[in-house]
Amino acid sequence: MGIFGFFILAAAGYFLYRNYFTTNTYETKDERYNAARAQRQKELDGLLDKINRRGMSSLSERERQRLDELSGK
Repeated sequence: MGIFGFFILAAAGYFLYRNYFTTNTYETKDERYNAARAQRQKELDGLLDKINRRGMSSLSERERQRLDELSGK
């Protein structure tokens, strides 16, 4: 095994280390659901804050539609 083989093994080792040992991307269904729910709540809170500061007429048509979707109407 020459120098070229050593570099191939080093690159493969680095790839495995980086992708499998340093990143913890294992999520359960509950974690994904809770993250999506938190994101929706954050978006809803932002829209409600805007309404509180400037009134309902300050929302664009898209924002009104999104408010209806997020509020369950």
